[in-house]
Order: sequence, then structure tokens, then C-alpha cells
Amino acid sequence: RIDSGMRLNELFAPMHWNRQFALQSNVDALVAARCCPASGQPALKQTAVRIQPLHTGWQGWLWQRDIEAPSGLRYWARAPQAGAQRLTLAGDGAARDWAQAQLATQNMQLQQAVGAAGEYRLLAWREGELQLAFYAAPRLPALDHEFITAAFRAPPADAAGRFALLAGSSAQGSDAGRIICSCFGVGETAIRQAMAQGCDSPAALGAALKCGTNCGSCIPELKQLLFTPATA
Repeated sequence: RIDSGMRLNELFAPMHWNRQFALQSNVDALVAARCCPASGQPALKQTAVRIQPLHTGWQGWLWQRDIEAPSGLRYWARAPQAGAQRLTLAGDGAARDWAQAQLATQNMQLQQAVGAAGEYRLLAWREGELQLAFYAAPRLPALDHEFITAAFRAPPADAAGRFALLAGSSAQGSDAGRIICSCFGVGETAIRQAMAQGCDSPAALGAALKCGTNCGSCIPELKQLLFTPATA
């Protein structure tokens, strides 16, 4: 993924609590086994790397209430949301086959949609509450993340709302923009709106939106937004 906050010939990798939040993402297993002779600090910030693409049969998003890590995948990364866990996934084979084999949907009411180009979408309900939402395609689908996350706190009240949720986009199109704070699912749109209302520092944005108040890894991006004018 191209990141406007990265400089040419630099690579970003998270280094905190990785076993809880991602598959095969332990940075210490990737870098050279060198340390500072005085402090013992490992050479995490200066080591030669080579990047190769990961080829998978499908990519997708999964929202679920429980924190249990999925299995049978080539890649997953988890970001806690209000009322659910959001995971980015990638696997081999067909997404529908993986979902039927790995997702615990027993005794749930299911909504499914299958597309001709390998798209697959699944919602699972129990007693009127959304338990999981799964969206997959050959490439990571574009969705209204704010709308989907909100459905775990306040599910749609009618059939039209449920079909909109299955499509992954509300009728109003509440586009959150590029997600800046993964911990709380805060997008660039909300951050820009808060800046227009007077938030002029990462601390002020955190007080208004909670962004940057958990792991803190998005604070450099918040600072960049504060000094970068919005483009039309």
C-alpha cells in the first residue's frame, strides 16, 4: 500500500503487541540480530529489507464481536472498534468456502451475497443483534467502515437498512475517509471536521475523537494533517 506519510526507501512495521493484533508480524524475527553494544537496543530502525508481494486468492474485512483470532488464513490484522473487532484478512481458495468452514455462525440468521467476480458478503444475526460481518473480493473491497461498525451498536431497524449493510454502504454515504487511527476507527473526514471546529493539536483531536490516545502510532499522521491543507 502506498502511504503518503512514508518517505522513499523507508518501510514501516508496527512493533507493539504484534502477536495479539496480527499474524506473522513479529519484527524481531525479521531484522538482523545486531544490538547496540552499550544499551542493548536491537537494530530495529536500520536493517536491510526486501519486499515481495503476497499473492492470495481473496482479500477481505471481517467485523466480529469476539476477539478470537481466525485460522486458515495467509494474513490477518486486528483493530478493536466500538462494539466489535475489525480484521483485515487474506486467504487462498474461495472466500465463501473459508467463511463456511471457519466462521462460527451456528444458530444465527444469515444474509449472504455472491458476486460473479469472486465477491462474497455475509452478515450473521442473533436475536436482532449483528454478530459478524464479512466482505471479501479478489482485492480488498472499499466499504463504509463507520456505517458497518455502528451497526454493532445500533443494528438497522428495517430490511432496507440490512440490505444496505450487506452492501457495505449506507444510503447517506457517511464516508469516513482514509482511516488514520486504527485503534478507534477514526477517519480523515472526522479529523478534518474537528480541525475546522478548532482542534489545533494532537491532544485536542484526541480529546474530541479519541484518535492517538491508545497506542499513539497515528500521532505523526495527526501532526501531518494539522500542517497539511485539505485538497479539494
